[in-house]
Amino acid sequence: MQQPTKPHRSRAWLRAALIVPLLCLGAALPASAAGTLDKAKESGKLTIGYGADLRPFAYSDGGKAAGFAVALCNKVVEAVKSELKLPALAADFVAVSGDDPARAVEQGKIDLMCGLVPTLERRALVDFSIPILLSGTGVAVRSDAPVRLVDVLSGREATGPIWRGSSDQPAQRAVVAVVAGLQLEKELARTLRERRIVADVVPVTDTAAGLQALSSGSAQAFFGDRLVLLAAVAKAGPSSHVMVLDRLFRRDMVALALRRDDDAFRLVVDRALSRLYRGGELAPLYTSHFGPPSANVLEFFQNVALPD
Repeated sequence: MQQPTKPHRSRAWLRAALIVPLLCLGAALPASAAGTLDKAKESGKLTIGYGADLRPFAYSDGGKAAGFAVALCNKVVEAVKSELKLPALAADFVAVSGDDPARAVEQGKIDLMCGLVPTLERRALVDFSIPILLSGTGVAVRSDAPVRLVDVLSGREATGPIWRGSSDQPAQRAVVAVVAGLQLEKELARTLRERRIVADVVPVTDTAAGLQALSSGSAQAFFGDRLVLLAAVAKAGPSSHVMVLDRLFRRDMVALALRRDDDAFRLVVDRALSRLYRGGELAPLYTSHFGPPSANVLEFFQNVALPD
């Protein structure tokens, strides 16, 4: 008579067949799959990305990272040192340009990005801290720009014929420069049409290139982050013949970007920022980069700070 098969032996073999490959897979996981805090503890450093030409927000000062967002990232580094009890933890700042910095975070090339505008597209790649700034897109024009164009861009005129050129020139399209990759770039032509301006939108690499386009006359307006524009024009002085209009075309929250599903690191980041916002260091830090904060600015930071 045939003996029945012992089921417990077959199940044991099945478990072994499943577990061994899983153990091998776990050993082969890339370092970027580990939590940021674990990675920092093992390597002894945090790799932090920043924009090299976004003064005073983030910029390279003689090859050294500087700016408001960089200062906040340094506060996060101090918090990580305390969390890991690693006072010698190094912060390796890397200038990030070209492709969307969110991909550099997603791919593990950097651990923290000093300032990005959260979008749904970027949220598919990375997570974000609580906001670090309320910014937005502004516009700079030449001081001798046609009054009609300045009026329309300033929002002082909502009706009338579409602007194509000054009255004493042949009909022509306005040339408008915009920093490539700026969120407004994709929708700028439509936005200008709504404001009754027919324009050719020309992307430029950075703020310096946009201001150069204005100075040379190859562009009549330049759109970029308003805080960055104000700082750049102030640094250039009156000889630049450029002015920044008092209008925001788009409001944007800015936050620090970090890898997705890294709750432990995000908690350290948000705790460090929240305590800074509620403490007495924020106002002088903000003043050193942007000038004295208004009551609305201080209220913004109080509102986004998370309670302990």
